[in-house]
Formats: sequence, C-alpha cells, structure tokens
Amino acid sequence: MNLFMRASARAHRIGGWLERRFAFDSRRNVIVAALAAMGVAALVSLLRGQDSNWDLRNYHLYNAYAWLTDRIALDLAPAQMQTYFPPLIDLPYFLLAPRWPMATAALLGAWHGLAFVLVSGIAWLALAGRTDRARLAPVLGLAGCLSAVFLSELGNTMGDDTTAPLVLAALLLMLWKAASGRASTWAPWLAGVLLGLALALKLTNAIYAIALGLAVLAGPGPWKRRIAHAASLTTATVAMFALLAGPWMWRMWRTFGNPLFPQFNAWFQAPLAQPLSVADQRFLPHGIAEAVLRPLSSTADPFLISEIPMPQLVWASLYLLLVGGLCIWVVRRMHGAQPTAFDDDGNGSARMVLVFLGAAFAIWLGMFSIHRYLAVAEMLGPLAIWLLARRLLPSRWGARVAGLAIAGCVAAVLAGMWVIGWKGWGHSGWHDTAFRVEAPVMEQPSRASVLLVGDEPHSWRVPFLPPEAMYASVASNFPESPAYAQTLAQRVAQRGGPVYALMVAHVDIERERRQRKLERAESSNAWAARFGLDRGDCKLMVRLAKNRRVDLARVGTAEGVRCRLVLPPEPADTGLAALDAAAVVAAQEKLARYGFALVPDSCRRHEAFVGAEPFPYQWCKVAAVAP
Repeated sequence: MNLFMRASARAHRIGGWLERRFAFDSRRNVIVAALAAMGVAALVSLLRGQDSNWDLRNYHLYNAYAWLTDRIALDLAPAQMQTYFPPLIDLPYFLLAPRWPMATAALLGAWHGLAFVLVSGIAWLALAGRTDRARLAPVLGLAGCLSAVFLSELGNTMGDDTTAPLVLAALLLMLWKAASGRASTWAPWLAGVLLGLALALKLTNAIYAIALGLAVLAGPGPWKRRIAHAASLTTATVAMFALLAGPWMWRMWRTFGNPLFPQFNAWFQAPLAQPLSVADQRFLPHGIAEAVLRPLSSTADPFLISEIPMPQLVWASLYLLLVGGLCIWVVRRMHGAQPTAFDDDGNGSARMVLVFLGAAFAIWLGMFSIHRYLAVAEMLGPLAIWLLARRLLPSRWGARVAGLAIAGCVAAVLAGMWVIGWKGWGHSGWHDTAFRVEAPVMEQPSRASVLLVGDEPHSWRVPFLPPEAMYASVASNFPESPAYAQTLAQRVAQRGGPVYALMVAHVDIERERRQRKLERAESSNAWAARFGLDRGDCKLMVRLAKNRRVDLARVGTAEGVRCRLVLPPEPADTGLAALDAAAVVAAQEKLARYGFALVPDSCRRHEAFVGAEPFPYQWCKVAAVAP
C-alpha cells in the first residue's frame, strides 16, 4: 500500500512538473513545446530512413528537374499523369536532398513537427472560457499529431504534411481574429497569403480553402463583417495562388490547352489526353448510401480510401458521436433541457473549427476520397471529438466520453503503426548519396528517344541520364488519347536517332537481405578490429555471430589469427532472370501498340538506388515496326 501511495505521489509530481513546463500558459512554454516537437519530429524522420515513396520516384524529383532545365517541350509525360503537376513544392528537396540527404530529412521532419504547436493553438482558442485550456490544448495538439496520415507522411515528400502547417496557420489566424474582435484587418489578408501558398504548392488544398471561407462566414459578429473577412481571405488566397501557380498554369494552357493538364480535361478538351474530369477516381464512393457510411466503412477497411492500410478510429468516432449525440440532444430538448453553448465566452471559435472540419470532409468525400488528403482535418479530429462531446452529451459524460474516444483513436493509430511498420509509403537505408543511377551507353544522345514503359515510376532516373535525349512514357497511367501516340511517333521520327526502352527490373529480395547482412557483418568486423576484440577467444564475436545468424571464421593475417563474421555460401539462383525476361515480353506487347518493337537480345540490366534500396532497370534497343 505504501509503495502504491509513493508511486502515485511521484506520478502526481511528474504530472505537475510537465504541466508547469509544457502547459500553454506562457510564451516560454509555447516556444519550448514547439522546439521540442520539431526536434522529436526531425529525429523520427532520420530514424525512418531515406524517403523512397512512389510519388518521389515518379514525379517529385523529375518535375523539379524538368522545370529548372525547361524540358516541358522536349519530354512527353515521363512522370506519367503527374508530370504536369505544379513543381514549386519539389524544388527545395531536389536542390538539397541529392547532396545532403540526412540534413534534408531532418529539416523536413522539423517543419512537419511545427504542426503540433499550431493544432495546440487552435485548440487553445476553441476552448475559450475553460480554466484548464492551457493544459488541454497541448494534449489535444499531441493527439492530433498522432494521427494516421500525419505519422505515415512524417519526413517524406508527398506534400500533405508539408503544406499542413500553412493551412493550420491560416485557420489559427482567422480564429484569433474572431476571438479578438479587433478592428485590424491584416489577419484575413495574411491568412489568405498562407492559404494561397498552400494551394499553389499542392492543389488538393482547395478543399481547405473552401472550408475556411465557410468557417469564416459561420463565425461570430455581424454578417457584414463576416462577409468582409471572407472576401479579404478569398482575395488574398486567389492573388497568392495566381502569383505562384499562375505562370505554370499559363504555360500548361499555351502548351497543351489545359491549365490543369491532364486533369479536368472534360472541361478543356486538350487533344493529348482523354476528356476526363478527375483522373484518379479509384476511391470515390458509389452512390449516396456509400458516401454517408464512408466514415464507418473506411475505418473497417482502410483500403477503401488508401493504397496502404492506415488504421484510424477518428472518423468513425466523430460519426458515431455526432449521430448519438444528436439523438440525445433531441431527447433532452423534448424534455425542456436548455442547450449548452459551443463557447463559454461566445467568441465562436469552436463553431468555426467544426464548420471547417465538416465542410472539408464533405468536399473531400465528393472530390477525392483519398485518405492522405485529410492530413489537416485528421489532426483536428481529437479537438472536434472533445468539442462535440461537450456540446452534445450531458456535462457529466462529455469529458469522459471524449477522453476515452481520443485515447482510443491514438491507441488504434499507434497499434496499427506497430503492426504494419513505420516505413509507411516507403523508406530505405541511408547512403551518402540519395540517388545513384548506373547510366547506360547511349548512342547519339542529342537525337535519341527513350520510352519509359509501363506504370512503374521510372522518371526519377532521368536527371542522372543524358539530358540531350527525349524521354516519354508509354502504357502508363497518363490518360492517353489517340493523338498522344501520334505525337509520340512524330517526335521520335523528327529526332531521327536511336530509340531505347527503359523498363522495370526485378529485385532479388533474399539477395538484398543478404547484402544488408553482409554490410552489418563488415561493420562489426571493422569495429572489432578497431578495439582489438577480434583476437584471442573472440567471445564478443562469437555472441554476435549467434545473434545475427552468421558464421564465424578465423582468418590468418600478417599480425596473427583474427576472427571475422562471414556469411554462409550464397543460395542457388532464385529465378530473377526469368522474372526480367517476363517483363521484357510484357513490354514488347505494350510497345507494339505504338508501332515499336524491342530488338532481340538487346536488353541489359543496370543498377540504380534510392538511398540504400535498389531499384534496378532494364535498358533495351527499340526498332520501329512497319505498319
């Protein structure tokens, strides 16, 4: 009993120390919390390894390279449909990562970690009137950052976490403006600048731009003032977006006839692409019933809204809380109970947060229904659970239900990450050079054409291949029209030089594991030799050999007998050549649709790496086929 009381007292003292140090009751604590969050996020980004996600290999690297070297008129969709996305967001990574991969990852992680203090600030404003908001705000901010999307993209280049601080800062400014009630009008303009920057960097942030405008209209104060603030916000957003993304969209309009090429081509009818509205419709719900139940169904089956499983409970919790809470609220109103207010001091911040979140989710559901685009909304999920529970449930139950729901949401995400792994969208081991490509021999590169075959991400290799050649995708995810194949044939004929095909090569997983094990063994040998642990009975080396399931050999040297960790003999061939040959056959069928054929026995395998992970490719000669 005494032991339990001492443990409880110690836990109370630790909790009190944490509250004094990290509660948002002073500017110093806010700064310390922000720096701590950014530092932890940077460390986690480094621990996860080199970013190697599909989008990075498909277009993030190539798009920045193509913009800087003006390849728009030379190449033809080498990064598939995503070739023509605005490249501004990709420039910093392209300029920094190839030379300083680890420093770039740390900087990216630190920037993502800034979201913690912004979510906490939003919670602090939305909890106006509560005496404990200085303690609750960082807790809800931490819970928001322990969301599925944020953790899965922490430190990577996919852009949702990267633009999230800009959207959150815009929301925070508008909440502060509503809460302060001051006459100054600079806040809506600055919020619009941040929102326009987020939109120019990643077009999917349009859902948050619309949602924030609706939230401002739902804020406190007279309609005239709310409309004025919404107008200022919208004007600044459009102006900033036009300034940053306008030149690129104008270039797309002049080159292809569609400023958003190839998306929304049903409106613009650009000749090279099919007349489709949104290219990626894989995750959109079919029918109203499926849309209404999507928060529940996507929780049960994460693959309904994502290519990788990202377990979460926040949307199901909000859905059930809203439905159940509304039923309780109706019953209470029928019995004459008075409704509680969203904000004790009437500043409208809680209402604005809930309108922002609800509008963003509804727009997302109709436009994309892709989980990772909900990064910002999902970070605000725990705060929304707290606000709804306190509003819709009886006062004695609201805090308990909200606390349990938020704890369950965090536990589900962490358990899912533990089971599935922290690699998320793709990470590899670190290497001094982020990207390495073994370049093939290319005859007459100034006249050559290279066909990137299939929907695998090939274009990340282009910056490391001869820049004089033309690179074009075939049989990719680009929504090709008949004019696409005609344009490709014309460009190849005009260049008049050799034609090559670049296609996938398979990786021997067991061989790669063996290579990593060999690298660890060589590292252990080097450290053992440095400290003289490889001599005599070699007790530590024997233990390492047993733990790492490798052999121990005694090698004679000029200085005597030394112990070394060695690998057992390499197993027999796993059929890698047969897999590559099958890929060649598949590529032959795809190229035939464009009037090309692979030259027999011309394919050669070349190595390429993202960090320490191999992404080899095959390089083949191509000949035109007579019609």
